[in-house]
Amino acid sequence: MAKVRETRIGLVELVVRRALAVWVVGTLCALPFDLGAAVGLALGGGLGIGSVLLYRGLARAWLRPERRRRGKYVLALLWVVKWPVLGGLLYVGLRFGQASPVWVCVGVGLVPAVVAGVGVWTLLVPDWDRKATLELR
Repeated sequence: MAKVRETRIGLVELVVRRALAVWVVGTLCALPFDLGAAVGLALGGGLGIGSVLLYRGLARAWLRPERRRRGKYVLALLWVVKWPVLGGLLYVGLRFGQASPVWVCVGVGLVPAVVAGVGVWTLLVPDWDRKATLELR
């Protein structure tokens, strides 16, 4: 069990930080030029980053020792509820909001793009994992 507590999930933290930065900067840069693009990017990026954060929480809850798994059932319920909530947000954002469908897709693709960029970066910088170790608590 000691190895589970020291699972290296710092790469996920790195992706989340980078994706948040790109999401905020991209949305703020698009805002003065095209409201539909900014709203679509904000909606799609929020959905993608929110999903990653939920999966990170689920992984942390399930990897904890048995005595500390209280929150895993709440997170599992959130995972089930996530799909209707995502569908509702997309419906409202595209039907009644100003969101551009193309920019929603760009926003959803933001996290995979950041994952690819971080993957290339980890290949170019061999000692990245010294900073990326995160102990589960």
